[in-house]
Amino acid sequence: MSQGAFLSIQDVERLLADPSPAARADTAAKVARAYNGPVLSASERDLAQAIIAALARDTEASVRQALAEQLRDSRDMPRSLALRLARDIAAVAMPLLQYSPVFTDADLIELLQAVSPQHQSAIASRAAVSVDLADALIAHAAEPAVVVLMNNRGASVGPAQMDRALDRFPDSRGLGDALARHPNLPPKFAARLIAQVSDALREALIARYHIPPAMAADTMMQLRERTLLGLLGGGAAPPALADLVADLQKRGQLTSMLALRALAGGDLAFFEQTLAQLAGISLGNARLLIHDPGRRGLAAIYQRCRLPQDYFRMVEAVIELARGFDFLRGAVERAEFAEMVTAMVLADFAALWDPQEQRWLTRRRSRAQAAQRMAA
Repeated sequence: MSQGAFLSIQDVERLLADPSPAARADTAAKVARAYNGPVLSASERDLAQAIIAALARDTEASVRQALAEQLRDSRDMPRSLALRLARDIAAVAMPLLQYSPVFTDADLIELLQAVSPQHQSAIASRAAVSVDLADALIAHAAEPAVVVLMNNRGASVGPAQMDRALDRFPDSRGLGDALARHPNLPPKFAARLIAQVSDALREALIARYHIPPAMAADTMMQLRERTLLGLLGGGAAPPALADLVADLQKRGQLTSMLALRALAGGDLAFFEQTLAQLAGISLGNARLLIHDPGRRGLAAIYQRCRLPQDYFRMVEAVIELARGFDFLRGAVERAEFAEMVTAMVLADFAALWDPQEQRWLTRRRSRAQAAQRMAA
């Protein structure tokens, strides 16, 4: 070997005497460091490359991890070897996915669709992320990786990417916080984030983008109401539901829009109980009026509760759809009804709801479909 030999006789003797994972990992690190350096002859480089390829198949993860750590900045690392290690467990793959210059955007886009969220987060944290790679991450990566991307100031992220990220993860606190801190956040997204971020960031957004207090309050109300309806899931028992609705009214949170959102999401029981509470009548009498075949009863209680007239046709359509359902039979029937209602509302009455509400209704429909599949 030359003067710059990357393995001494002592290294070989140690490896033969102690073939433990630790010894192999030390050897892997030494070979990889030498491979990155300028002192190897052509024959030594060929030998080092063969040793590295063998060590990359070592059964011990610490050996492969040592290789990846030492080779993460190498421009001479064979691409085939880099791709092999990039598909390894996260501890091995992440240094290369985050730092290696041998990957093309096409490599990374293909990889991110076949690896774990930890792998994806490493890709999202690269020093430079192109528009194409950012688009692929937003389309295919898990939420944690998209949050990392939005926190990465070296990523090519503009309004189009932010919009798609918010569409995929509209209720993500982590994404909301990342976007709220982004120096290039367009004002049009600020109001959408009000309901997602921490109190401190919320105040900062309101001040930075001069968001009217009424708009911020309405956004927060929408979030609270959608969250409440999501927790109920259309399956609360009547006594518990009556107590909840009474408590909401006592605290001034029983709004007409909460009732309408519940009905649009397929929760007929909450709608009935809310109208009974708002009208100051028993649940039985409220149901008689709501389901009056002549529809005069529905119009009467609707007017008494002062619900917005723009939504009356939607309410009529949902009540008509409910006539064919036996809700006493259980969760499957409620899920089927919710799926049909949300599909109808999105198809025929979408103009009544803003984009955030439409996304919420779409998720309600998906959950109802999933409930039906699980029960099948």
